[in-house]
Amino acid sequence: MKKFLALLLALCLMLPAFALADGMTDGTYEGSAEGRFGTIIVEVTVASDKIESVTVKEHHDSAGVSDLPLSRIPEDIVKYQSLGVDTVSGATITSYGVINAAANALEQAGADVKALRKVEVPHEDMPTEDLTCDVVVVGSGMAGQVAAATAADQGANVILVEKQPYLGGTLIIAGGYLVTVDGAHVDDSLDDSLDRVITYYKKVNEDSVRQPDYDFFAALAAKTGAAIDYLMDTMGVQMETFDAGNVIMSHDVAHGAGMTKELTDYFFSKGGTALTSTRATEILVEDGKAIGVKVENRTGAYNIYAKKVIIATGGSTYDREAINANNPEMATIRLANEATPGATGDGAHMMEAIGAKMGNGPFIKSEVPTFPYAFHMDWSNTPNPGDKLIINAEGSRFCNENPMLNYMLNTYLLREASPAYYAIYDAAHTDEALLNQIQTIAEKGGKFTVLHADTAEALAEGLGMEPAALRATFDAYQAACAAGVDAEYGKDADHLVAYDEASGLYAIYLSPTSLGTIGGAITDEEFHVLNTEGQPIENLFAVGECATSTLFGDYYVGSFSLGLYTAAGKTAAETAVAEINAK
Repeated sequence: MKKFLALLLALCLMLPAFALADGMTDGTYEGSAEGRFGTIIVEVTVASDKIESVTVKEHHDSAGVSDLPLSRIPEDIVKYQSLGVDTVSGATITSYGVINAAANALEQAGADVKALRKVEVPHEDMPTEDLTCDVVVVGSGMAGQVAAATAADQGANVILVEKQPYLGGTLIIAGGYLVTVDGAHVDDSLDDSLDRVITYYKKVNEDSVRQPDYDFFAALAAKTGAAIDYLMDTMGVQMETFDAGNVIMSHDVAHGAGMTKELTDYFFSKGGTALTSTRATEILVEDGKAIGVKVENRTGAYNIYAKKVIIATGGSTYDREAINANNPEMATIRLANEATPGATGDGAHMMEAIGAKMGNGPFIKSEVPTFPYAFHMDWSNTPNPGDKLIINAEGSRFCNENPMLNYMLNTYLLREASPAYYAIYDAAHTDEALLNQIQTIAEKGGKFTVLHADTAEALAEGLGMEPAALRATFDAYQAACAAGVDAEYGKDADHLVAYDEASGLYAIYLSPTSLGTIGGAITDEEFHVLNTEGQPIENLFAVGECATSTLFGDYYVGSFSLGLYTAAGKTAAETAVAEINAK
């Protein structure tokens, strides 16, 4: 009966759409609109006042996270004869890009686009019956997927819960680089020793206000090689290994999106069950022991009962209250976010609610500073401004622009807590392709994108600074470049590149950027969640970004997360299954 009513509703809703499409001229039309990283081009075919097909012909958005909107939205537009189809949470910019490109094409065909946007789309009910399993894993990022796949590989009945409509979490947009210690697949000529990693990590954190727990870090880092070998040998993850200069990294040749597919394919091959668009809201506890989780979808709420619960919900980037409370710089800075929108601190809140011991934070996990959105760049192709002068909103220089790790520059911006930052470029010392992009954006730009001026004084006026202040900063930097010595901040001579002011100056707005957060629950080395007395909460584990209080200090190190989270996910799953089998 429910299916009949849903079908009847769908037919009723579709009838007005055909009427709204009256008058369209048969044919195939090409429409375009802006996506996350460039133009999306869509081809739409109409016939007999009906939308026959919608095909995405070109796009530049990130693989993995864009896959679902690029496939589902065209299908839904045709299925429901509507431009009012649902966007995909976590990929809204891509979603609207596809919808708007289709609208552009349909407008050319003579459709009433405004009316088509108002045609409602029916939603089928989702199951809400209680479920039972051996292990429930909440969150499908790196740690969650590895935990789920490992538990399933060891014979457990596993349910993986993900509130986004797709699996992968932040992994799906990651580069897929993993720090590796003592890996069997690492060439003998490469130094993948734990001592090397620890030495580097301590050097990075020399002036970190928040120091990592180096013993905990070392215990987990030591497991990364074996965990990565397991992914490669057992789960079919394709990786190449290389020396990154300070540590050995393993890299999935298909990046984070490819790794997501490899891990989920293996998980499903072992009989695992995944529930997407399903949010965990509560950890179920009985007699002080975790017995499952309460979840909800668009239809309603229900319980998943499990012998073991592994929380892997990611960080708290979009938990505004928690971020603002723990990061005072948020009162002044304009922060950009690279984490997916699912990072709302769900796991932290659920664990704290049942008496888990929580670390300080959440603190912002630094990414490289971000160029304005008009550049359509992300962490993978944003230029390193290490040889440029970077100034704050007052026109002052405040740091070494080329620290030993580019992620450290972002932390310097956070510490300065200025309402605006700018990297200064000139035509003479800028790559041609980047310069063309800068000049194009500057034509319509301003103080929050790119501003061009003939002199430092004119640039200051456009940015709302005191001209004399910027001139003094600029001249001091030029003098340091001429001398080859940065007495104030210690930048190395190779990155002290003097400006040619005769060609004019460009100020590119820089945003401090969050890759995620540092904080969450405190665990032991097997990733049992501890209570406020420091004792394990029976049957409860936490891995990944929701349990990183002891792993990172002020400075995040690229590739460390995925390597450490791989080892954490594998460790938690193996421990959980061993405890189940021991009873």
